[in-house]
Amino acid sequence: MELRTLRGVAEHEALLQLLDGWDVGDGWRGRDFFRRYVELDPTYADENVWVAADADGLIGCVQIFPRRLRLGEAAVPTGGIGSVFSHPEHRRRGVGEALLARAVGAMRERGMELSLLFTTRTPWYTRLGWRVWPCRRRILERGDSRPSAASDFEVAAFDPARDVAAVQALHERYDTDREGSVIRDDALWRASLRVAGNPGEEFLVAHRGGGLLAYARAVVLYGLFTLTEYACAPGAEAALAELLVRLLAPREDDPLARDAGVTGDARLRALGDSAARDAALRSALESRGVKAQEFDDPRTMLRCLDAQALARRLDEPPAARAAGLLARRLPPQRFAFWAADRF
Repeated sequence: MELRTLRGVAEHEALLQLLDGWDVGDGWRGRDFFRRYVELDPTYADENVWVAADADGLIGCVQIFPRRLRLGEAAVPTGGIGSVFSHPEHRRRGVGEALLARAVGAMRERGMELSLLFTTRTPWYTRLGWRVWPCRRRILERGDSRPSAASDFEVAAFDPARDVAAVQALHERYDTDREGSVIRDDALWRASLRVAGNPGEEFLVAHRGGGLLAYARAVVLYGLFTLTEYACAPGAEAALAELLVRLLAPREDDPLARDAGVTGDARLRALGDSAARDAALRSALESRGVKAQEFDDPRTMLRCLDAQALARRLDEPPAARAAGLLARRLPPQRFAFWAADRF
């Protein structure tokens, strides 16, 4: 077995053929789902894809997704881990462990200080060095929806030509204190608009007098209706609540649920980010009859790759231990990674 990085465009189809064996759900074939991360992610590079190969071809893979995570005023270079897959005939032979070890070494060489991944296989990744970082999430439940008060804003579908610059600016302001969120440049924004839909996306905006007050994005992920991202201007929580209520409204023929192969009404409940730090939004939702139940999501895992470099970046003592540093500066209850940035 040979461990190496991908050998150029000629091996892209072989990689996608291997990943076609992954039952990703939501109406996707594996090769089509992962093709987006090869062709549309601006950070994609063959050197970020580690593969295992034998005489028959590729038998395993793992991909590094370079990102910068917001942590206070710092932008922390982070390696996202995704597309971890081994051919069924080669499982339980150490292929995945060997590939992840190579990926960790590459991330350290490239100056990445953290590694982030999302999984249900937490015991396996824990053994390999990652730690469960149980983010606070919430389930919104649409009860007897109450009519909104008279408003002076207009709700419309997102129009890239009209809205993208204002949405980017609002996202940047709203995320200023959202530790763990991805810092997007223009290229990552364009990719988010093309990749975050799964395969479709509902994206609503609220305007007043030509200015953007709020926006909200939603898709069906893993059979769950999911609010992938939202933001509002200060004092515009009522406008954001209106967008979320509209997204939760049942559909007789729901294209998001239909395209993802979901049966029944996917809109009565939505998985979203925690609103624990936003009392005004929570109050606005409650006034509209939307209930929220918070829980710790155990699927997020984090690993410090270079504690000394991270300590220097955060102006912490150089002898700070990785576990204590992360627990103090990026506690799970404040970790705020948007599903629109998933990999």
